[in-house]
Amino acid sequence: MELDTLYNTFTASKQEAVRLDAALQALPLETDPVRLEGYARYLRRRLRPAVEALVSADDTEGLSRLAALGWLDGGTVDAGAALARRTGKSAALVWLLRWKGEHDAYRDRDLSL
Repeated sequence: MELDTLYNTFTASKQEAVRLDAALQALPLETDPVRLEGYARYLRRRLRPAVEALVSADDTEGLSRLAALGWLDGGTVDAGAALARRTGKSAALVWLLRWKGEHDAYRDRDLSL
């Protein structure tokens, strides 16, 4: 979908699922700083649904983009991993567990054998 069309859909729609999909599609492609800020502000507030949508699509690249923005936290990653486990999205599950391990998110657990 063209960037202008995505932005128009994002700004005009009253349906959160439509806005979320448009923001996730546009985020990696958008170059306009004003539009980027709008998508980022929206996705930051809707982080858990964004992670859930990316997990449902088994989209590890999208998860990487959100992680690069510094927005992921242990609770969001745990919820995404639980969804990935329930729905059989193995690529997303592996990505989330690897991210959690690399970012010291297991520090509250004793994992010694």
